[in-house]
Amino acid sequence: MPTPWSYDAIAEVYATDMGQSMPFDDVGWYRTLALQRTGATLELGCGTGRILLDLLAAGADAVGMDRSLPMLQRLQRDALARSLAPRVVQGDLANLPFAPAARFATILLPYSLITYVLARDAAVTLLRRLAALLEPQGLIVLDAFVPQAVASFSDFRLDYRRPHGPHTLQREKRIDARADGCNRIERRYRLLDAGGTELQSFTTTETIRPYTPDALRALAAAAGCGVERLAWDYDQGGNGSGARFASLLLRGGD
Repeated sequence: MPTPWSYDAIAEVYATDMGQSMPFDDVGWYRTLALQRTGATLELGCGTGRILLDLLAAGADAVGMDRSLPMLQRLQRDALARSLAPRVVQGDLANLPFAPAARFATILLPYSLITYVLARDAAVTLLRRLAALLEPQGLIVLDAFVPQAVASFSDFRLDYRRPHGPHTLQREKRIDARADGCNRIERRYRLLDAGGTELQSFTTTETIRPYTPDALRALAAAAGCGVERLAWDYDQGGNGSGARFASLLLRGGD
């Protein structure tokens, strides 16, 4: 069973946190891709269901996987409130919990999930394993933020303050831009009441490897996957100039 990790701590505030940080309608974009194909959709890193529950509500046959048990538990509660019955499994990208005979028409790695795979060889291996789970003419869809220059800073700096129910969620972060190209990000969350008194606090720590669009293409080529197309900002941007996200639609070499 996957070991606990830092995102477990933010399951109850994740919808306010990451769910409100996406400036584009990536959910609608993924929904369209899933509904265009006959067959099941697998969402990796489904979290508390921001995308998965929308797919189910739209009638898609969708399965979710996440490393965090508290995230999946929150997903199940939100699904119950919407009269949805999701199929989810706990697992991580290094040990996919699917039988060799499992097949999916579409496999989603949304919201820069690939950046959590730090080693290039591991990313190539992951794509090969996912390609083996595809139905004929199936599609792997992965996205990643377009890397920007990042400088380290050791002091916590305010990211945002947002309403969270009757309270306020405040997030701060600090970054260690490492020499190996990875970024270690520590985020500190504070839940505040109407008067500004701290009710709860928790911290997450993660290390990510930014991938340029060309680096993503190279991973796909090494895995034997063909690139169907590259989308900028979920087809809500231009030709890449100033884009914040790049998405690759990959064929599995069928």
